[in-house]
Amino acid sequence: MNIVEKVNKTRYTLKEILKEEWETSTIADLSDTEIQKIYSIPSAKNSNLALFGPASGCNFTLKHLKIPSHKLHVIYFNLPEIGRQNSKVTKAACEKLNNLYQSEVIDFEDSLYIIINDSVSESLEKSFIELNALLQNGFNERQLSEDIITEMKENNYPLENKHFRNVHIFDINHFTNDITKHRLVPKHIPIRNKKEIEEIFIKCNANNNQFPIISKTEIMAKITRLAPGDICKIIRKSPKCGEYPFYRVCR
Repeated sequence: MNIVEKVNKTRYTLKEILKEEWETSTIADLSDTEIQKIYSIPSAKNSNLALFGPASGCNFTLKHLKIPSHKLHVIYFNLPEIGRQNSKVTKAACEKLNNLYQSEVIDFEDSLYIIINDSVSESLEKSFIELNALLQNGFNERQLSEDIITEMKENNYPLENKHFRNVHIFDINHFTNDITKHRLVPKHIPIRNKKEIEEIFIKCNANNNQFPIISKTEIMAKITRLAPGDICKIIRKSPKCGEYPFYRVCR
């Protein structure tokens, strides 16, 4: 599968994976030929995010279904020119991404999906953990916008600071096929509401220190954008019991 086919596959996969939380109808269904044209235009611009390599024209932005002022930017980072070899993504990428926030190219609360054409090394993952910690420190000086606070109240969808300003990095091969549809991958449902989480603890007669852990770097935790302290409700299937919930706490 060439790089253009990979990019197009990811668009269809992300459109399906993210539809329960984000307005994905804005992701146009395009052919590989159309994607190649967008990919190959040197001056291609997508808002102000055309800063990160040849595929910048393929970047797109989604609005949250419950909090429209909150946006998720999907960025194809440092992908190779068509027919050329890949360039290695290093921790220097984190500085470029932080600059998006510092220069206010994107809004203070926005989150990012960074997609690279390479495996995500342990050292690179660590750099992104440090970047997220740095971004969360921004809440020491600034709070959520009034628009976001109002939308959360109006839609009864309370989130915390930790659910904003998050950056997750993925190998493009994670999205060339929809792993959430694999028969061995049960449905993962993020639970972010503190009241719901407390009700689960009461129901299970346990606390968050007694729950199994899902690491924030696990692929399903990253896809569902779990933050530390969130609960992941996993729907498992049994020949005898049918469907039943299993809970893991994010660390």
